[in-house]
Amino acid sequence: MTLNLDYVRGLELAPVTCQLTDRDAMFYALSIGLSADPLDTAELPYTYEKGLKTFATMPLVLGHPGPWMRDPRPNIDYSKIVHGSQRLELFAPLPVGRPMISENRVVGLEDKGEKGAVITLRREIRDAETGTLYSRAESGSFARTAGGFGLSENPCRPFQPLPQRPADACVDTPTAANLALLYRLNMDRNPLHADPQVAVRAGFSRPILHGLATFGIAAVALTRHFAGRELQAIEARFSRPVFPGETISVDIWDEGDSVAFRARVATRDVVVLDMARARLRA
Repeated sequence: MTLNLDYVRGLELAPVTCQLTDRDAMFYALSIGLSADPLDTAELPYTYEKGLKTFATMPLVLGHPGPWMRDPRPNIDYSKIVHGSQRLELFAPLPVGRPMISENRVVGLEDKGEKGAVITLRREIRDAETGTLYSRAESGSFARTAGGFGLSENPCRPFQPLPQRPADACVDTPTAANLALLYRLNMDRNPLHADPQVAVRAGFSRPILHGLATFGIAAVALTRHFAGRELQAIEARFSRPVFPGETISVDIWDEGDSVAFRARVATRDVVVLDMARARLRA
């Protein structure tokens, strides 16, 4: 089922208008574990309307272009799509109550032959009135049966390997057993994250946590460790899924101008986010 190269290269996705409510911002923060301790005054601004702030990774659940890969014209088997990587740059905090515009476009294609294809989608969110750029995200999707079109155009930038030394710190974050049912209300209602029968048919013993939930939880772990520093950019490759109820352990290497990290589930001895980096500003 080779990718329809001409269609995807010429694809024009309509801009998406979005506007945050205070409920949206607070719910997202709670869904990635912020204010697990309700007396932690450092995190309360993300989950309480008094002096409300939006957490850095919230752009990842805004302005989605819709299920364009389900359309038959790209010739993609949607059931064979895997979210392979995520990058996010932050330029200004998302505002509550202001109209924003999300623009999405395919910026990279990489033919992996029989293995499939990597499709990179870029999303930029701007203020609808002033044009202020709030965020830029790039998601890499691996389409397992779409290879063979014979072209690699702006392939996904490589991710940096982790330092070859013990981590400087580790932050453990327990997750709730019903976390996927909560997180899916942000944007992604794929039944894989809710329906046990769907999960079993997909090869899992039970519903799995969204990759972007794991990504957000890792970002929270970084901001907890580097208290007082503001997240500017974060990237990671998704390597294994997390089951709700597991504890996510984030190993951290302080590299001065950047932070290297990975996320693990120690009880299964698996890495769930790998080759990950972040920048934080004092």
